Amino acid sequence: MIPTSPTSPASWTAAAAPAVAPVPAVMAVAPAAAAARDAQAGLEQRRGQPRAATGTPGKRPGLQDPPDDVATEQARAERVREQAERLRAMELSRRETVEELRQALRKAWDASAAVVVQALAREAESHTTAAQTARALDAYSGSGDAAQRPPGISRRV
Repeated sequence: MIPTSPTSPASWTAAAAPAVAPVPAVMAVAPAAAAARDAQAGLEQRRGQPRAATGTPGKRPGLQDPPDDVATEQARAERVREQAERLRAMELSRRETVEELRQALRKAWDASAAVVVQALAREAESHTTAAQTARALDAYSGSGDAAQRPPGISRRV
């Protein structure tokens, strides 16, 4: 059993708020020269002139007219074309990946086949050697009949 004893409560002191120096207010600064857009023709508002209300009645001033149908159709056609290009690129990438995987699988299959062919050749070779050894041993351990033995081999060794 672990001995436990009452502990004294911990008390933390609150951190003092940092002192912040007051920041003076910024005054508006007038431009030293007229901006280039102020001299452009066709602008409805000139420096120092009140803005004239334009557009349709009931519309808030300063808002642009909604884009016309031709611009909307062009934007939609552009988005569709870009999406089709992305899909084609993704399909091409997928096909390349599949072909790489197919080639890797083909190499592994060929290597496996080569190992099997070598194993079968070794097994056939060992069977041939074993058969030759068995025939040679049979020649020495025959029934004693000279007719069954190969010529030149006697029973006594």
